[in-house]
Amino acid sequence: MLETKEEFGRSEQLTLEGQLQPGFANYAAFMYHPKILARASPTIPDFALKARNAISQNVVRLMNNVEQSNLALSYLTGQKNLLTEQQKTNLRLAGLAHAVVASGFHLAVVVSFAKKIFGKISRFATLAGASILLVVYMSITGFSPSIARAGLVTFLTLWAWYFGRKIHPIRMLIFVAALTLLINPDNINNLAWQLSFASYAGIILMTPLICKFLYGEKQPGFLANLIIACISAQTFCLPLTLYTFGSVSMLALLANVLVSPTISFVMLFTILAGITSFPLFAFLASILAQYHLLVINFIASIPWATIDFEANNPAVFLLCLPIFALLLILKRITKYSYRPSYAKIYTC
Repeated sequence: MLETKEEFGRSEQLTLEGQLQPGFANYAAFMYHPKILARASPTIPDFALKARNAISQNVVRLMNNVEQSNLALSYLTGQKNLLTEQQKTNLRLAGLAHAVVASGFHLAVVVSFAKKIFGKISRFATLAGASILLVVYMSITGFSPSIARAGLVTFLTLWAWYFGRKIHPIRMLIFVAALTLLINPDNINNLAWQLSFASYAGIILMTPLICKFLYGEKQPGFLANLIIACISAQTFCLPLTLYTFGSVSMLALLANVLVSPTISFVMLFTILAGITSFPLFAFLASILAQYHLLVINFIASIPWATIDFEANNPAVFLLCLPIFALLLILKRITKYSYRPSYAKIYTC
């Protein structure tokens, strides 16, 4: 830990002096209490970071509630560092930690917004507008493993949609996994990357099977689809979550149903408040953020809502066997073929 109270921005370069220790997990190495010899700004200014900081300052000023503004900005930009340790713990206990990690859900909101704006103009305008907004948003959030995975999936699906092509979801999963590992092999040890792919695999593999089993050829409503997607993603993430954290939230589904449908509105009102400085947008974002905090804190305070297990126990990966068995049974019953509609983007 650095012996300083200075704050450092993204893209800044530090020259440190200290004893280098062998790393662990996805960290190549680390230092205890290094001495800062030099601090340099990047050669090319990080305009996206400046824009993010300006928006954040406006939101904090207008909302005038640190807890609410930090949660709203965490939704918008994926900045978990804005949250206190207690807030992070409560989010994990409520099964909503994924909401403040910039990933496919956030990109889906951006794409949906672009389709509503540019969809009435032309197909090309939709593609160009969505691509520009995605690049801007990803530049603001930073290219974390989870956002890189989601970004690749979203861009490939958008281009396939534009040219009228269909991409098999399993091929997409394998291709994106291979490409992200080719770019950075250390991603294989990154928990965010692992959870991102696990949740994505759950959505593209299990969600359509459950929908077909329950609804046949009909499409489930928004709330039903949300519940099924949450169940699918959390089922596939369960072995990894138990191994890493040693706990599972029994009310995660309830928390997601109560909170997830309005996260996109919090993001929309927050970005509008940050750009326009209009108090009404900040007020609406504040009301929704306050509601989210009430739900999160209430569920996290229930003693039986979380079941604890032994962390780092490899035996939990035996849960993969019944999960894949369930997939095979559902596929056999429904006779579902993994050929998605090109107009639908599966993200998480």
